[in-house]
Amino acid sequence: MKNLRTLVGPAAALVLLLLQSFGSVSARDEDICRLFPNNTVIRDPESCSKSITCIDFVSHYSTCSGSTPFFNKDTGACVKSLSDQSSCSISCSDSVTQFLADPKSCYGYYYCQDQETALYGTCPQDHHFNATTQTCSRQHESACTTSTFEYCYIVKDGVRFDNRQGCNQYHVCTKGVLESKTCSNTYYQASTGTCQDKALVECDAHPLPSNVCGTEKSPKANKFVSDAATCRGYFYCAKQADGKPDPSPQWNQCPADRFFDAKNRTCRLANQVTCTADRCDGRTLNFVVSGTKGCRNYLRCSNGVTLDEKSCGNNFFDEEKGSCVQQITTYPVCT
Repeated sequence: MKNLRTLVGPAAALVLLLLQSFGSVSARDEDICRLFPNNTVIRDPESCSKSITCIDFVSHYSTCSGSTPFFNKDTGACVKSLSDQSSCSISCSDSVTQFLADPKSCYGYYYCQDQETALYGTCPQDHHFNATTQTCSRQHESACTTSTFEYCYIVKDGVRFDNRQGCNQYHVCTKGVLESKTCSNTYYQASTGTCQDKALVECDAHPLPSNVCGTEKSPKANKFVSDAATCRGYFYCAKQADGKPDPSPQWNQCPADRFFDAKNRTCRLANQVTCTADRCDGRTLNFVVSGTKGCRNYLRCSNGVTLDEKSCGNNFFDEEKGSCVQQITTYPVCT
């Protein structure tokens, strides 16, 4: 700090204030770690000097400083400078003893101690850095808005992360280019970064089945239709003013122990509805009748997921009793 005071003279107080301020004001409405597997490390999209470690979908920040003020997302380390291709590339060659704005942050800045050393700092809360005045000014006086970012600027190649457009989709960067991938008949689980059985993934963005709300010649207006992914889920296709199919139908699901009956467009007792998806979904019972013809088989359920299928042999399965019985017992789903 003694050298900095000598370099900037009257601005010493400003230098001390800026370089000692490391609080940040997040511009994101949601934690970005909701997209990433546990222990993934990325660069903060709002700062060229901060890294984020994702733990249980919560961001944990670290800041690079001193002679290595930049975070390299490919190596996961603090470095002296970044490549010219980086959205964070900063040069102090013509800005010695000056402050430069962080290109990814309204509140961040760099102080060029010499031609090769950029010291990182942030303005106090509710303040933005003003490169023209070389000071931190109140946020309401600033015209700065947080920079938009490309995911591949902050994530290294090969790391899978969630694509919120659909539960069966995920992203990955390949040679710095964002690619969309799709799980085959499964859903993407952000916490593990893998494709899993649909019943194991909590989903609020089920992919729309083809022509879910009909066609332009025959739209489905103000009707409920199956989500074609779960036994309980359905879409509501609202009538559109232009007469076309609803492009964004609303998803919902039947209450516990009820499945959606696509034929009657209602929620009915699960053992009354044929469904090829996981029949343990939303069930409060530990044992439920299987859809296997004959009503002699049952499923063992745990937390809404099928563990396995068992047989009663020559007996029948009684769902109400949760056991195999000798008397003939049938349900619409297995007759």
